[in-house]
Amino acid sequence: MEEAGNEKFLSRRRSAALKAFKVKDERVATFKKVAAILQKSETDRTAEETGILLSCSDVVKEVNLRQEKRHRVKARLEEVEDAPEILEEKCIRLAAAISRATSLAVYTGAGISTAASIPDYRGTNGVWTRLQQGKDIGNHDLSQAEPTLTHMALYALYKARVLKHVVSQNCDGLHLRSGIPRTLLSEVHGNMYVEVCRACKPYREYWRLFDVTERTARYSHGTGRLCHRCSSVLQDSIVHFGERGNLPWPINWNGATRAAKQADVILCLGSSLKVLKKYPWLWQMDRPIHKRPSLYIVNLQWTPKDENAVLKINGKCDEVMKRVMTHLGLEIPRYNRAKDPIFFHAVRLRGNEQCTTSQTVLEEPPSIAPKELTEISDTFQEDIKPETKEKEDCITTRKLTETMSSYSAPFFTALPFLSMGLPFPPMYMCPQLTPLFYYPFIQIPDMAMNTPKPKPACIFCMDNEGSITCLYYQRDADNPLIESESIQIEDTKTLVIETDSPIAPPKNPGWFGKGYRKGMKRKR
Repeated sequence: MEEAGNEKFLSRRRSAALKAFKVKDERVATFKKVAAILQKSETDRTAEETGILLSCSDVVKEVNLRQEKRHRVKARLEEVEDAPEILEEKCIRLAAAISRATSLAVYTGAGISTAASIPDYRGTNGVWTRLQQGKDIGNHDLSQAEPTLTHMALYALYKARVLKHVVSQNCDGLHLRSGIPRTLLSEVHGNMYVEVCRACKPYREYWRLFDVTERTARYSHGTGRLCHRCSSVLQDSIVHFGERGNLPWPINWNGATRAAKQADVILCLGSSLKVLKKYPWLWQMDRPIHKRPSLYIVNLQWTPKDENAVLKINGKCDEVMKRVMTHLGLEIPRYNRAKDPIFFHAVRLRGNEQCTTSQTVLEEPPSIAPKELTEISDTFQEDIKPETKEKEDCITTRKLTETMSSYSAPFFTALPFLSMGLPFPPMYMCPQLTPLFYYPFIQIPDMAMNTPKPKPACIFCMDNEGSITCLYYQRDADNPLIESESIQIEDTKTLVIETDSPIAPPKNPGWFGKGYRKGMKRKR
């Protein structure tokens, strides 16, 4: 009896499932039939087809909604350019916003590197677009890429102290090669030329002259080379989909977060923003709308942040930035390969490491001498250029007697103060006479003679950027002179100036968010 009851129950379940499948198949067939009828013009439809449309009004409505959504998605993928007169007007507005900005943050995407023959991803001829269409993406030699006009325009804004930070989704490393310091740069998806040692504390970075991602993939980041200090396996810095980037450099989430909090103008260049929109703290979404930074977008395609933007410019990044820099009165410097910091800071492969890569190495400019790459002089005076030395020598170190003998003011300038009961003029009226009349017996130390000139950490950064500290990845990993010098300084217990000490990595940074805030429960 029980077996018979179970068989009846199973048969009822089978029939119900078959009935559901049959209803679903009939609905799908109806959708296809209605969609085919709607593609015809009203004059070409038969009376029977018109009756079908009238009897299936709900299906017709749903088919029309799906068709509108399909057209909307297709329109968003199209690249649209503004007319020349409209583009000029928008560029003037963007230049005015940049000139008024107290803290400008720039978010960049693959669109700024297309002029360097690097394909984008979601464009009409992008990598993912071609893969979806079943087309070949072609071969692209990234070693031939150089910073574009947009990269150099951002460098000019940095030199003018207008640009405060750059958040880049690109892995090509062109921002760093253009001259922007790494402290003002957040490469949130990594840098194809940088590999790190996670075993060293703090993390040790190696800036290379070739693509270090030859043997790496998602969840597999070993490059096959070993750290020069601890002999641990080096890893690339690339952040793939689904991964979290927690490296202090080159990802620098701390710098991006601080810049977003301080920014009053955010400029997005060549990015679809479909990834960056998932990081709400980059847009200060926890603030009221009127307290958020003003958003300006330059892109040929639709972005999910268009509705929040003060101004959307549909144009190519190079053309827009050229017009904007003209209105700002700033000159865009040309890329000079001899001043590319990667050739002065990159760590060269050792003899036993030559077999670890087959990638094309960046061709070094002929003006770089081997001595400049491996040696640092003992004294700063010998390293600086003659022009810089002449400028520094203009700071005179005269003694007090020499200063007074050169004072040409007549002594009767103090006579009007005799009627006031003052034997000498006030200090604020004749500061040149102050040491002689008020402090005649004090020996003023010669600070310029006694203070030693600071030794720069990087001659390249001193000559080109005027910085005593190294602005990039200091190449002390393969420089025996610097390592032996630092050991000697530590042994003698003298002061060692640490430059660009890395910031502690943020909690839970990367793909899925900034991290859990205090008071919120951790999701499981």
